Amino acid sequence: MKKIGLFLNARPQEGGMFQYAVAMLAALRVLPADEYSLVIAYADDAWRERVLGCGCSSFPVGFGMFKNWLVKIPAFLPAYFDSWDRATTLFSGWGGSLLRQKCDLWLFPRQEVWSALFPLPVLASVHDLMHRYEPHFPETSSYRRTHYRDAYLRRVCQRARGILVDSEIGKQQVQQSYGTENSRLFVLPYIAGDHLSDGGKGSDFEKKYQLPSKYVFYPAQFWEHKNHVRLVQAIAALREDLPDIRMVLVGSEKNGGSAARKEVEKLGLQRYVRFSGYVPDSDIANFYRRARGLVLPTLFGPTNIPPLEAFALGCPVAVSKVYGMPEQVGDAGLLFDPYSVESIASSIRQLWLDDDLCQTLRRRGKARAAAWGPQQFATSLHGVIQQLTN
Repeated sequence: MKKIGLFLNARPQEGGMFQYAVAMLAALRVLPADEYSLVIAYADDAWRERVLGCGCSSFPVGFGMFKNWLVKIPAFLPAYFDSWDRATTLFSGWGGSLLRQKCDLWLFPRQEVWSALFPLPVLASVHDLMHRYEPHFPETSSYRRTHYRDAYLRRVCQRARGILVDSEIGKQQVQQSYGTENSRLFVLPYIAGDHLSDGGKGSDFEKKYQLPSKYVFYPAQFWEHKNHVRLVQAIAALREDLPDIRMVLVGSEKNGGSAARKEVEKLGLQRYVRFSGYVPDSDIANFYRRARGLVLPTLFGPTNIPPLEAFALGCPVAVSKVYGMPEQVGDAGLLFDPYSVESIASSIRQLWLDDDLCQTLRRRGKARAAAWGPQQFATSLHGVIQQLTN
């Protein structure tokens, strides 16, 4: 009997990474019971209800002051990372609790420093290396984030028994950056989260959000790399020819929120662009269902989760032609140059005006969602675990 550990640290506000962890939890719950036992360590109360319903061993872990000390020091002294695992084992009660489980493999769904710290058999997730490939954005470079992320990711990629990546391009980037052996890299594409199946059906939804009858949709936290300003400029370019154009933006305020709002005011688009703020998982599905299409002008990759959510809910898709996005959407979405306002506007125009195109994209998206969903995700993950624990 193999013992598998799962470390859950993502918070619901993190959106895609929380849903990725949910998908991994669901996949591990259906491991063959005669071959595997599952233990879960969770570091956020949002997991408590989900974990208690699993019927497996679980325990909470708390960071306290130790978390602040651990995260801040490496940002300034990355060269000393190699000595920290022994210190964290000695001084972190929860670190010791992971070791005492004596698991054959620990899975870390979230890309984070914790997967690098302990002498454990780890299957870690590396979701992106944009601090290397897009270092000019403050969210990847300020406060020595580049050095910090590089320090712990190098360590993860050198020490982990296996590394999960989202795409072939993600795999190539890890190999190029850290020289990780091909045999330790496993492509496990994202899937849409289970929150889509029953979300947004409450009778108060319409009153709560008062959405336009027709709109293009962009769900993303307001980081600079999410490229909201060019998207707003694309709406401005379409306003004269498409006076009924409307756009709805949802997401938490980050370092790009102020610039996006100022651009809307400067261009006089207050009637055309709606800021709906952070939207809980329970409501997000209905934004997709009502939307004319998803427009995703992000500058980061390799891939992203919103196109998968749109596919599952029958929402036509137009996305950035960067990194692994063409691989992810195939023929089920329009591709545009996210650095070109004209290119973004052209894709929006097609979605807005062409009913036949939208119907085709809906059909192709649903087929793509059916071909890679929870069952395929679980089967693939089981295969990785089996290979690493034999």
